[in-house]
Amino acid sequence: MNLEKSVKADILLGAGLVILILASRLTSHIWNFTVVGGVALLAGAYFSNKYLAVVTLFLGLILSDLVLGFHSQMVSVYFSYAVIVGLGILLNHNAPRIKIFSFSLLGACLFFLITNFAVWYLGSMYPLTADGLFNCFTMAIPFFRSQVTSDLISALVLFEIAVRLKLPVILAETV
Repeated sequence: MNLEKSVKADILLGAGLVILILASRLTSHIWNFTVVGGVALLAGAYFSNKYLAVVTLFLGLILSDLVLGFHSQMVSVYFSYAVIVGLGILLNHNAPRIKIFSFSLLGACLFFLITNFAVWYLGSMYPLTADGLFNCFTMAIPFFRSQVTSDLISALVLFEIAVRLKLPVILAETV
């Protein structure tokens, strides 16, 4: 395996995924309806260098946040997406669709739990009580619907595109 070709393949894949994140986050869309969850899962599954999978994801998020604006929940959002990359690492490039579906659903649920707990715990919108936590999660349900829908669609579509483009073969031939 040629390390130089492997790095080139990862860089090309990473650049494409960063562009996809930027396009998704910077266009007008329904709240939380982006491809970021699907990209995170795909990056974890496809990158030969798993560190680069996280770097690619964070680069896309940071570049888009430079335009959208930084916010107090960035740490929880970035951490949640890093967890989804971790889920992708547990997949392989030829995982069955039901497994991709399941991991995508799990990732969306983890994102919802982590980020909304952070909103409650770190923010000033809800009192630090059980009722405040309940209200925080209840008010986030519309965002969760969009997140689940977009994560499921984007993950299944991205993995299907990768298979149809023979991305595993392309990446393997470059290494």
